Amino acid sequence: MKGTVSKRMVIEESSDNMKDYLNSTFDATYANIELRPLGILVRIIKGTINFTWVIPFYQLVIYKGDYSSLYAQGRFVRFRKDGAFEQSKPFLHKLMRQKAKYESKYDFLNFK
Repeated sequence: MKGTVSKRMVIEESSDNMKDYLNSTFDATYANIELRPLGILVRIIKGTINFTWVIPFYQLVIYKGDYSSLYAQGRFVRFRKDGAFEQSKPFLHKLMRQKAKYESKYDFLNFK
């Protein structure tokens, strides 16, 4: 995939089971998303320690509203809509196209 990676984005909120991987309430926690052939890698940066959350496309759910969020495996992260997020929009569109392409292989509604 030629190293397709998003810009570094700020995590605004997360599920309780992700709190151990985030900085304290006073420090911003950053993450970036790497696109892979069968899913994504969410790299969470906590000071000098990195945590990688592996999400296959079949488990990935993306919500876009007032915030953009990634849900999978009973966990979620919600990203702050700021300048870095705006710069990552082309990447996020590419991610959604790749997920749709993956899911089209398993389209059970169109029997031929």
